[in-house]
Amino acid sequence: MRSLHASVLAAAALVAAPPASAAGVQLNVSGEARQEINTPQFQDRYQSLASYLGASLGTDVKLAIGRDLSRELQKMRAGLYEVLVGPAHVIGAAMRYGYEPVARFAGEERAVFVASKASGVRSFEEARGKRLALPPTDSLATYLARGELNAKGVVIKEYFGEVKEHRYHEVALLAVEFGQADVAVADERLAQEWIVRNGGQIILQTRATPGIGVAVNAKLDKPVKERIRTAFLAPNPKVIAAAPLTGLDIARVEPIGAKEYEYVSTLGYFTPRQLPGATLVTAEEVAALMKKGATLYDTRSAEEYGAKHIRGARHLPYGEKSRKEVGFDAKQDHFDLAQAAADRNAALIFACNGPECWKSYKASTAAIAAGYRQVYWFRGGFPEWSLKGLPTESAPAVAARQ
Repeated sequence: MRSLHASVLAAAALVAAPPASAAGVQLNVSGEARQEINTPQFQDRYQSLASYLGASLGTDVKLAIGRDLSRELQKMRAGLYEVLVGPAHVIGAAMRYGYEPVARFAGEERAVFVASKASGVRSFEEARGKRLALPPTDSLATYLARGELNAKGVVIKEYFGEVKEHRYHEVALLAVEFGQADVAVADERLAQEWIVRNGGQIILQTRATPGIGVAVNAKLDKPVKERIRTAFLAPNPKVIAAAPLTGLDIARVEPIGAKEYEYVSTLGYFTPRQLPGATLVTAEEVAALMKKGATLYDTRSAEEYGAKHIRGARHLPYGEKSRKEVGFDAKQDHFDLAQAAADRNAALIFACNGPECWKSYKASTAAIAAGYRQVYWFRGGFPEWSLKGLPTESAPAVAARQ
């Protein structure tokens, strides 16, 4: 990452508002995994944005362009940046660390799986066992692709015969072009351009996400946040004239809120929407099953169970150390399934803390693997049960053993 100081001397004089902060403002731009990120044009584009923002706020703006998303997320958790600019999955993740989305630039993004003409692959089903080329893990396209497959319960490393990650979208597509892979994941625009040159076809696409977005640290003073919002959504023509933007159309920037990031912020973070071998059930269905004698197992910690749990639920904690993903390594976890009913025909229900909690998913997977024939996964878990106003109880003695 390279840190740049935006010059705002003459332009800042045009702004009547007082300085945002004596220390200035930290602006972070997370670049996508495309070759353009290393070009002077990319640097100039966001240097001009820093200058414009500094002029609008009346303070110095320090620009940092990040290429390592994992490192940037650590800094977001610590609240080190006042303003973030980046693709949808960056803004979606930042929302969990105390940032508020305020604006988006024009355009949408989606990931696609594109198959080469030579591969003969015409559908996603025909891609099973084939070689897959991916951009880096922290690219939006790979995030969306893995997240969608994860939501479908598809284990990517098992579905494809070979999976390789490449530095950029363009390199993943080149791997297909040169016969080193049969299918590649890339953003839709690059994939369509590649198909025009090389043939082939798109065999699967994800839902669309917002284009480049802007988020602010929620801890900023309200007047500062409002000036940042105004700079993007109601730009001052005099400031634009003094600090012109390069390659960014501020006139087409639109307001945006958390709802527009709901899809991308939960994709790959929430559990799948299905589990082969198990029946997904609602709170009402769980209540009916329990009346018929099914056992509900609460897989949360002893502290959570002891504080409050579904009335009648048994505590069967899932000790989770594996990754939160389909195809997780169960050997890393601890789960004493022997404490459940011995009868493989017994009806077992597993629950935890809702769609973002993987413990009940993993417990259900373990029960299916062990040969249980009636496995019910209550994906909505305790939060859904509580929202429906269904009966709960506590177990202080269990919590005390934690």
